[in-house]
Amino acid sequence: MGTSGFRTLPICFFCRRTTAGEVEAEGLSVSPPPGDDAAMSMTWPEFLAQRTGNPGAQLFRVPGATRTIMVCSHIWWTEQIGFAFLQSGFNVLMHPPLYTLYTDPNAFPKFDELWQGILANIHAVKVDYLLGGNTSAMLVHPGTGELLHHAAHAQGRPVTLINWWWDEPRTRPPLARAGISPAAFVRLLNDAATVNAIWDIDVLEELAAQLGLTNLVHLPLATLPEFWPHGFVPLEQRPLVACFLGHCHFTADWIENDADPLHAWARQIVARKIAAPSTPMQQLIAEETATRQITLPQPADDPGDAAWTSFARPMEVLNAAYMHTTRNQLVKAAAAHLGGKLALIGKGWDKLGLRANMEHAGDKSGIIYGQSQISLNLFGGCVHGGLPLRPYDIGASGGLIVTHDQRELPDLFEPGKECLVFSNRDELIAQIDRIRAQPDAFNPVAQAGRQRVLAQHTWGHRIARLSAFLQSRQPS
Repeated sequence: MGTSGFRTLPICFFCRRTTAGEVEAEGLSVSPPPGDDAAMSMTWPEFLAQRTGNPGAQLFRVPGATRTIMVCSHIWWTEQIGFAFLQSGFNVLMHPPLYTLYTDPNAFPKFDELWQGILANIHAVKVDYLLGGNTSAMLVHPGTGELLHHAAHAQGRPVTLINWWWDEPRTRPPLARAGISPAAFVRLLNDAATVNAIWDIDVLEELAAQLGLTNLVHLPLATLPEFWPHGFVPLEQRPLVACFLGHCHFTADWIENDADPLHAWARQIVARKIAAPSTPMQQLIAEETATRQITLPQPADDPGDAAWTSFARPMEVLNAAYMHTTRNQLVKAAAAHLGGKLALIGKGWDKLGLRANMEHAGDKSGIIYGQSQISLNLFGGCVHGGLPLRPYDIGASGGLIVTHDQRELPDLFEPGKECLVFSNRDELIAQIDRIRAQPDAFNPVAQAGRQRVLAQHTWGHRIARLSAFLQSRQPS
């Protein structure tokens, strides 16, 4: 399916910078499929070809569809999400992230004009759901304090906002530029016409207990199998011994012995979590907070920098301690044990005295996983109980998932059958040695991991789960 079906509607949808640095309206491209099932039967390469070179708003129609979702995000899996919604029978409006109305100095002065244009298009294409990663679809008018989807509803178009969180929710969002305080932000998150999709069950429980959020749905991450290589290379024939794809965001050696009460609090929570991964993080936070008589700051009504720093600091410290222990230290251990045979892809590893092969793998990620005997899954700091994107991508590529133990892991991949698991440095080294000694023995594990991904962990599976939840919220 080519691009000849596109046409541009004469309605403002977003802004772009001209060569003169000015903001101007950008049109909306529309793809009316030539057949009743053309959009739903579109392949991933066809979808991607139509997206390439079109950074503005773009509508994909499915004839007969009764639901339209507007996808506003910016990270690399945004396209996968949009394609999966299309395959699930939604009209899909792909849109640049809305937070750039706050961050783009050329856009912010024209906020009201752009706001009205976005509202006009929500009505024009009959948007039902507004989906963004983190707060990339969460727009608050700086003059009125009104949420975008509330404004649409007031004009006769009910819209549900879905914040699908992939990062730490308790950090300062771009919309703080609109004068939003931490307390106001929490109230906006808990809005009745908003759903917060959380892929980590531990984080979901923390948000409920700490911030009182009630509009939460547990929605694990997934992958798009069509994006990844399909051929399976037996482990004994793979040229790479082991790989890890991920960044070293910071060093946090101070967490190991610093006497600061908050640092000691975080250190003990992390130690207990690693010793008993199935224990909810919120339980450990509550127990250590009470035992150590730590006072965690409540979200303040002050929109100033100090209030936001205070709001974010406990989780920033805890997440730094957790990443230090579950990623940085384990990468160092694996690299030392393998003696240069760890393919390390990511930024910042020089801070730990390590040399990365490259900063970004790009579209070579699947090849690296499929050509490595061992593909490590080591956590970022905001991963408290769930699984990030990496193990799903490893499995889809036919890689062998070798992962740190985690609370949700048994529900997602069966340890020993679909993945291999470790809880500390010694167990990691032991798993590496087992695989290197007899790689062919683990071919069934890698193949079973891929089959589990195909059967239960695609974006289509997650959209079905989200759709059921949204349907359950509708008045009977």
